[in-house]
Amino acid sequence: MSRPLDPNTRSLDEAKAQLLSLLQQQEEFTPALYRDLALYLQVLRDGLLHSVQQACFHLATQVVPERYNQLTPERRQTFQRRLQSLVKRSCSLLTVEQVMGLAAQQARKQQRRQLQEQQKILQSMLEGQEEATPSSPPVERPAEAPSPQSINLSLDLPLGADLFDRGVPGLPPLTPRPRVTEEDEVPSAEPAPPEGDLALLQSLFSMASETLSARSSESETPEVEESGDEVGDSEGLPFESFDSDVVSSHLPRDPLLQVRWWAHFDRALRRRLRNLSHAINVEMMRVGLAQGLLPLNLLDAVLDGQVEALPAPANVLRMALPLTLNPAAPSLAPTEVLTLLLRGPDLEFEQPRLRTCRQRLEQRRRTLRTMAKRYRTWQRRVSALEAEHQWFQDSAPTQNPATDRS
Repeated sequence: MSRPLDPNTRSLDEAKAQLLSLLQQQEEFTPALYRDLALYLQVLRDGLLHSVQQACFHLATQVVPERYNQLTPERRQTFQRRLQSLVKRSCSLLTVEQVMGLAAQQARKQQRRQLQEQQKILQSMLEGQEEATPSSPPVERPAEAPSPQSINLSLDLPLGADLFDRGVPGLPPLTPRPRVTEEDEVPSAEPAPPEGDLALLQSLFSMASETLSARSSESETPEVEESGDEVGDSEGLPFESFDSDVVSSHLPRDPLLQVRWWAHFDRALRRRLRNLSHAINVEMMRVGLAQGLLPLNLLDAVLDGQVEALPAPANVLRMALPLTLNPAAPSLAPTEVLTLLLRGPDLEFEQPRLRTCRQRLEQRRRTLRTMAKRYRTWQRRVSALEAEHQWFQDSAPTQNPATDRS
């Protein structure tokens, strides 16, 4: 008994040939895309110091000129050298390999947070089932210490007034105070209400829950990037637990994965610039040229478009502050703060070469999205034809040996 042929066999072969053709086109497209990304980072490294100096120039000469004039020539020169050093260190990390290394760290952190949330939900469901069972006696569980990876939210101010009044280690005090030794210092029963710049900082820090980074106050040099220890698998999940092609230093062959790879690249590059901005703001606060130090999560909210920023010069963040309800605060207290925040559109606006590189990259992005859409369409077509092929094989009548002999 002859077996019926699958009518979609030829269509399946043609669809697979289309997929193979798209992958060959992608292999020709990938090297040019990688070169354009590397060129963009090279142009960014060449003009980064000038953009940083321009933003700091505006903050020092237009926002707080009296403070800059009070600095000694030695401190001004030291400040300029510190800016150059921070930018140089950050430029060494602005390569495709280094940026994607940070993207891998971010992917691992995000996966850890997702697993922790799933474990919390599962634990709460199990505890709810135990409480709903009347036969089981209540079991007292010892209080567990919070995980070092967890986030504790509180309505309290992240930094108290007395901390800024005494001064943060490594940062100059906001208001001059006579030097007091530990023997002469007497704790007061009730702190005095904040005034002046202190009230401004308290209003500022009440907008976010993240405190001043400990590494910025303990060491003389503020860290520009996350510690490289997080790359190891001892604290996080193994690298194979997520798609390694999406966060590797090499572009994946699949156009769909390339779109995701590019998204990780953009997110990591934005994080590099944000970290450099925070390090420069810490340095400006040390020399007294900063109105306040915005927490990192607030900078991220601005970059994500979750917090509205006021018009300001390039790479300068201008934000309105909540009005303080303290009647002791002076009526002329400023209601906004200006700080440095390096952003890709601002850098491209100042640098024509960088803007040209961005335009070329956007053309590449549109081409890649079109190829990914076509690849996805043919991928689904192949999957459907393979399912139909399996259906015809499974539904074909089987030969019965006893029937054939009879």
